Parts: sequence; structure tokens; C-alpha cells
Amino acid sequence: MMFRNRNNGNSEPAPSVNTVIGGGSSFRGTLMVSGTLRIDGEFEGDILNCERLEIGEHGVMRADIEVREAVVMGRVNGNIRALGVLQMKAGARVEGDVAAMSVVMEPGVYFTGRCTMLESGSEGIEMNLGQGRMREHLRG
Repeated sequence: MMFRNRNNGNSEPAPSVNTVIGGGSSFRGTLMVSGTLRIDGEFEGDILNCERLEIGEHGVMRADIEVREAVVMGRVNGNIRALGVLQMKAGARVEGDVAAMSVVMEPGVYFTGRCTMLESGSEGIEMNLGQGRMREHLRG
């Protein structure tokens, strides 16, 4: 049996985090992010063009989310739609419906809502991430 060292990710930084909403901060509005967004504070609003979303242990998100992949360690009040993988880590609290190609839920997650598994066909391609960018990416 193989065990992984859990040291809060300090040994391996998250892949190309472009934008961080830090702990103790709060943001309300529309945010356009190319690449990866990490939320350690509070966010309420819309996120456009985000490829990967990471919600840290103390992060709180009040919004519907549409991304390629998401990792939730904190709280989400809203629906999550991920074209790829949605990971909910131990201690996460998700209140809303989720839809993803693959859902990984660790023991200790609080989840209330419906879970829908997406297929690689038209359901994934119809995902709208602002100005059709995702649809163009999937076709090419």
C-alpha cells in the first residue's frame, strides 16, 4: 500500500496558478481569468474563461461555476459544471448540483445536491465559458 505525504501542497505548487484571491480578502463581481484561479478568500459573482479552479480550505464561493476542472477544499454554494475532473477533498462543503466527466469525492466531504455524469459527446461541448473559447478548443 502506498501513502502520499500531505503537507498542504507546499512541496509541489499548484500547476500554473495565474490568479489568487487571498485569505482575508473578499471579491464580488465578474472575473475573467485565463488559466488557473485559486480562491482562499471569499468570492461571489461570475468567473469567465477559467480553465482550472481551486478553492482552498478557507475559500468560500457563492456562484455557479463552469470550468474545465475544479478542486474544492473549502465551501461552494452554487452549481459546479466541470468538463473534466471535479475533485472534492476531505473537509469540503458543496451545496448545489454538480455535473462533470469524472467526480472524485474523498471521505469527509459534505455534499448536498444532485450529481450528473457528463459524457464526452455533446454535453461537454455545449459548455459555455465565455465567447465560445471552450467550444473552439474542443474542436481543434
